[in-house]
Amino acid sequence: MENSNNQQNITKGTIIVLTACIFWGFSGVCGQFLTQNKGITIPWLVPNRLVFAGLIMVIMGFIRQGREFLSIWKNDAKRLLVFAIFGMTFCQFSYFSSIAASNAGTATVLQQISIIFIMLYTCLKNHKLPNTRESLSLCLAMVGAFLIATHGIPNTLVMSPAGLFWGLCNALAVSLYTLIPVRLINKYGALSATGWAMLIGGIILQIAFQPWTMSVTIDNQVIYGLIVIIIFGTILPFSMYLRGVVLTGPTRASMMTNVEPLTAAVISATWLGSSFHIMDIIGSICVLSTIFILSSEKNIEKKDKL
Repeated sequence: MENSNNQQNITKGTIIVLTACIFWGFSGVCGQFLTQNKGITIPWLVPNRLVFAGLIMVIMGFIRQGREFLSIWKNDAKRLLVFAIFGMTFCQFSYFSSIAASNAGTATVLQQISIIFIMLYTCLKNHKLPNTRESLSLCLAMVGAFLIATHGIPNTLVMSPAGLFWGLCNALAVSLYTLIPVRLINKYGALSATGWAMLIGGIILQIAFQPWTMSVTIDNQVIYGLIVIIIFGTILPFSMYLRGVVLTGPTRASMMTNVEPLTAAVISATWLGSSFHIMDIIGSICVLSTIFILSSEKNIEKKDKL
């Protein structure tokens, strides 16, 4: 009976995580649509997205926890600010900049290189060299990025330099986003750490870029796009993914995030007409395979209990 219940939880969690990843992929394409088709700039989009999403999550936190939701400010304000600036803000700005300079599919694939940065950090922290599996993953990530950027032709850059730059920046940012808030999340919960970080990052970018001074044509398509990015790209998948992690375990959940770039690529190609070369596909397979190599099935149960 226990095994049956466990399998049911895994199945339920799998459906929840996959749905969250599909939402994330779709919201990325909406970001591409707004920046490439509606003239929305990143300095306008990201500050507003962070402020509204952060505000909603903070309100949710107060409803659930009351004054306890403020405890993170009393004990770990400095760590929260570091996460808000170098984790949340850097991650969101680089992600949408990468999408604007390339397309949602390519941006989300390059984002997956973050697992290599995390692996290298772990090796340095533990004062050890990468093992065979980790070395293979590193090589595949480098080959994948090379194929996506050059289509296998040395000295030829087939994607924009800005797209490659922001894509790699986003991979680094995602690794920081993953590593910095671990203690905050363990102590105060993901809703508190993420909600406050989004709101702080949004306020900082509002002050830095002053988006209210920018001339932006807001029509129904822009409004719908913002709703998708804020609700379906932040609030819903955030809550769903956390619930899915509880049911399936973090390792299985992280492996399923491969659905996000696949979703983004398919929707971007069918809706916005983004083109993908055979080398883009091969490069994407190389990059995404690193997640499976670093999360082999025989280690799933062990890792999920750590």
